[in-house]
Amino acid sequence: MCGRYVLEDFEELSERLIQVPLRYEFHPPPTYNAAPSQTLPVVVSDDEGWTVRGMHWGLIPRWTKPGTRPKAMPINARAETLTEKPMFRGLLRHRRCLVPISGFYEWKRTGSAKQPYFIHDRTAPGLLLAGLYDEAPGPAEEPIQSFAIITTAANERVAPLHDRMPAMLDAEAAAEWMDGEETDSAALEHLLGAFPADQLDTYRVSREVNSTRNNTPDLIESLPDED
Repeated sequence: MCGRYVLEDFEELSERLIQVPLRYEFHPPPTYNAAPSQTLPVVVSDDEGWTVRGMHWGLIPRWTKPGTRPKAMPINARAETLTEKPMFRGLLRHRRCLVPISGFYEWKRTGSAKQPYFIHDRTAPGLLLAGLYDEAPGPAEEPIQSFAIITTAANERVAPLHDRMPAMLDAEAAAEWMDGEETDSAALEHLLGAFPADQLDTYRVSREVNSTRNNTPDLIESLPDED
């Protein structure tokens, strides 16, 4: 799964990873502990081109009634079932997005404790994650925009930590994802699960990341491997 991530310099990161000019409706500050329910930047394709918007992490379905809280606000969506689940199936055609990040955290159980690890692309300044977004009725006729990150089966690098990982895309795959034409289930699984394991690096970090109140650059400093 993907439940925490890092985003250092969004504009610089996006310019280097995305080969398309971006229009900004939201200018995010750096974060070293992005978490569900926060407003975070995503890239969408609209009438103006590719646009950066701030959205609630945790999908709020479009059928949610104003002033009510949905029973579930999923932060992740499984690539294998996107074409099956009503919450996601309708978003595949017109509500795809990209979530640029510097890297993400995952936890490995060691005895009775969980040890956090930081995972990033060793060959690039960050990663582009595939996502879906939605708009639900909000107060004063302003829609609430929200998103979920798509996950796929973990590759060889991430599997020792967790059996799921976010769907990571290179520039070509990101453009194909945002095009929105491919809706075949098998083709989608291939597109979303093809990121090479040897491009990723993982290392231990401080358990301070466990608390979302902690949000400083030292959270991603590498710790020595345990014996």
